[in-house]
Amino acid sequence: MESISIMDGLMLTIVSMLTVFSVLLVLWGLTEMIAKFVNGSDKAEPAPAAAKPAPAVNTNNLAPNKKHQQVAELVALALASEDEPNKKLEIQESKRIK
Repeated sequence: MESISIMDGLMLTIVSMLTVFSVLLVLWGLTEMIAKFVNGSDKAEPAPAAAKPAPAVNTNNLAPNKKHQQVAELVALALASEDEPNKKLEIQESKRIK
């Protein structure tokens, strides 16, 4: 059996970690690109330069957000179908309750 020196082990560790991080960066980049293609139509319009500064955010008076609404609907469907996983559920109306 061949013994590995400390320097060889260190070099192997560094190269392995760089390989793993580079693969993770490539996967991250791919998911970001795919997200931009999929959600390309949901872009927010840029604010005009002469717009007033935004007021302080009050959590009680937040404007409805389509993505938040979809997440809430999916969570509600998941919770409703927990007991009966084969049952088909359909959302007929989605209303925000304060």
